[in-house]
Amino acid sequence: MLVTNEITQMAKAIVTQLPILNGISSADEHQQALILLEDLLEHYDENLIIIETLSNVIARYEDTAAEFDDFNKRHTVINLTTATLTVLIDQSLNNTNHI
Repeated sequence: MLVTNEITQMAKAIVTQLPILNGISSADEHQQALILLEDLLEHYDENLIIIETLSNVIARYEDTAAEFDDFNKRHTVINLTTATLTVLIDQSLNNTNHI
């Protein structure tokens, strides 16, 4: 079993190679993170730990960045039940063959 010091050293090596895991501070970094996440998803099982970590970093940025303020405010007032039903109804209407 690995000891804490070895795990800490491995974590430092990963962050050295991928400093964006420390956090996103700009729209450009956010875009880079999204592109990287998309690439990592192509080999999901092999990249699961990094995918989860990067997803959390992206979520923290999107929850706090000024560019997402309007979206986040709208999101808090949406009735999720109504929104879900609306999407399901729209999908049903769009996938039904009309005669």
